[in-house]
Amino acid sequence: MDLLIILLLIVLLVCVLVLFVYLLSQNRHASQINAALLAKNQEVLTNSGLSDQKVVSRFDTILSQMQALQKNQIHSADSLEWVQEQVEGMAQVMTNTKRRGNWGEYQLDYLLGTYLGENDTIFTTQYTLPNGKIADVALHLPGTKQVLCIDSKFPMENFMRMDDDPESRDYYLRLFMQNIKKHIDDIAGKYINAYTAPQALMFIPSEAIYQFICGNCDTLFSYALQKHVMITSPTTLVGILFTLQASTNDFYRASHLEEIEKELFKLKEDIGRLEERTEKSLKSLDALGKQFQNVYISARKISTRFDSMIEGKDGYNDLND
Repeated sequence: MDLLIILLLIVLLVCVLVLFVYLLSQNRHASQINAALLAKNQEVLTNSGLSDQKVVSRFDTILSQMQALQKNQIHSADSLEWVQEQVEGMAQVMTNTKRRGNWGEYQLDYLLGTYLGENDTIFTTQYTLPNGKIADVALHLPGTKQVLCIDSKFPMENFMRMDDDPESRDYYLRLFMQNIKKHIDDIAGKYINAYTAPQALMFIPSEAIYQFICGNCDTLFSYALQKHVMITSPTTLVGILFTLQASTNDFYRASHLEEIEKELFKLKEDIGRLEERTEKSLKSLDALGKQFQNVYISARKISTRFDSMIEGKDGYNDLND
């Protein structure tokens, strides 16, 4: 009986030892699993942190690009607004009769200043005639007190309507020609009289309108010639200005021919005196050069004798010569 109890205790002890060993191995395995899980979790957290940094960096890049794009849009909007203002300003100039007139006068003054300069002997702007009429420009004709008047006209409304409404083109063409005829009549009545030349110039500041008149309204030129009015554009006016300037210069030379001849003779006398004085100066320089040559020769002789005397050579006796 005692032996049986001892055997049972031994078996129980073995079972306890086996269970202890099993539990110990399970704990070690669990620890390894936990360590692996912790390492994996740390790796995931690290990768997640790097991913978050990349996401944040990309977000910052996108945000900066969006801000730059927004600034560019603001600048573009400002630029577009400025361009729109300029276009609207030009549109107001083209659609407003008074402003078109000012633009025509400005262009006329610009051409005169560019090709003739500030020359009041050839032209005067805003010239008041004895009858009280004010011309945009008065060209002073050489040899006479009469002036050739220029008046700027900018017939734009009906010219533009011909393109805006092609179906009514003939109607607006008739109105356009009537406008031009009225301008011709006004210029002939205001700026052709006893105080002016028997002609006047109508300046159209648009080459397009002038070319249209040349190609489609040749009767207007005939009508203008009958009224002694010449229709001009910026290009044709420049030719007239050059001709007037050449004529003015020729007239000045012709009217002052005697004075010019006297000045030429005086200039010839001055040239003769200059030649004489130059010849005398050359002779004086030659004589002075010879004198310097003689002085140099004497200096060389003295230097040579001085060296001979110092060195005790025979040249010492030559010093008494």
